[in-house]
Amino acid sequence: MKRIMNIFPAAHERLYPFDFYLQMRRLYPVVYDEHSNIWGIFRYGDVQRVLGDYTTFSSAPQTSDSTILSSNDRYAAPFQRPSLLQSDPPYHRTLRGVIASAFTPIIIAKLQPHIENIAHEMLNEVIAKGSMDLIDDLAYPLPVTIIAELLGVPIEDHNLFRGWADTIVSSTGGDITDEHSTSNNIVQMIKEMDSYFSGIVEERTQKPRDDLITNLIKAQVEGRHLSNDEILTFCRLLLLAGHVTTVNLIGNTILSLLQNQTEFRLLQNDHNLIPSTIEETLRYRSPVQAVVRIVKKETNLGGRVIPSGQRIFVWLGSANHDESVFVDPERFDITRWNSTNSDQHRAHVGFGHGIHFCLGAPLARLEGQVVLRVILQRLKDLNLDADDGGKGNENLIPLQSVLFHGVTHLPLRFLPGPKKPNRS
Repeated sequence: MKRIMNIFPAAHERLYPFDFYLQMRRLYPVVYDEHSNIWGIFRYGDVQRVLGDYTTFSSAPQTSDSTILSSNDRYAAPFQRPSLLQSDPPYHRTLRGVIASAFTPIIIAKLQPHIENIAHEMLNEVIAKGSMDLIDDLAYPLPVTIIAELLGVPIEDHNLFRGWADTIVSSTGGDITDEHSTSNNIVQMIKEMDSYFSGIVEERTQKPRDDLITNLIKAQVEGRHLSNDEILTFCRLLLLAGHVTTVNLIGNTILSLLQNQTEFRLLQNDHNLIPSTIEETLRYRSPVQAVVRIVKKETNLGGRVIPSGQRIFVWLGSANHDESVFVDPERFDITRWNSTNSDQHRAHVGFGHGIHFCLGAPLARLEGQVVLRVILQRLKDLNLDADDGGKGNENLIPLQSVLFHGVTHLPLRFLPGPKKPNRS
């Protein structure tokens, strides 16, 4: 009987997909899933090739007849507007140039003291109890707060902003292989977001402020400004991509450290390893496990011929555990990215590769490093709040998503401590 391949980890494997990835890399590195009509790409070299070749592997969405949409198409559904993630050059190059000019490393670097203050404020709310849910109490609210402030959302509307974030994140938990699964309430929510942000865009056009929406309105490359639709789409993209990635990065970092006590003790004794720890988390437990591409022309990849029009899942999480690239890849090694380690020359693909390398990577890295430093400073005798140390514990429920990797909750316990005065 012919075996029907499945390119997706089973639900019970999502928290620990490493064995599944290992088997796929060894036996089925480029494989077709008949059930979903999708190809899976699992090896590092093939993943880098796909992400680096936009002329063959497109990021643009498709119409119902499987033709790839151009940047000039006008879409009926809000999710199908042209965006940074769903576009190819030359449109993507122009759009990224405009956005990047308003999202500079200088702007991001200036956020460090403020991110640190927010982290301290959030720990102040729980530190006297000696316990917290890292996701609910810190990893989730911090990036939402930062993104809202970057965009210029009024402080009184932050809860509304968080509500939208919840709805968008929950919408990725189902079977995203179904392109038509977007529910009516999601579409309605997007319309609400567009209406809300349209008002802010109009206001900032008349009365500019020091925020990202104002910068997006003013920014230009070769005389081209973003359209109103593009600005609205970017606001939604920043909420989803910038928020989910950072939540999972923070949660996955602490989970990995607490499940690898030797590395945790090493970090506690040397805070200079914080940047390397964040990089290792991006490799070991990549917050984004996969990205999707469309084959624009028939091509040979890994000895398999993939027809034009086929959709492929590019497994970043598997590539980051490729034993032909990384030494002892199943080990969480926070020294892996030090200057003396050879693995630093074989870049992980936790933030992607090629023209779609994550534009928000500097912000995610900064937030991850700041939060980790604050946790190390303030939470003493930190442990998972689980009897068996966490692995396999019922309290650790993975995100039910084929794209994102993390846990829904991460209960922690620590020694109760004092509140810290705000320095701002």
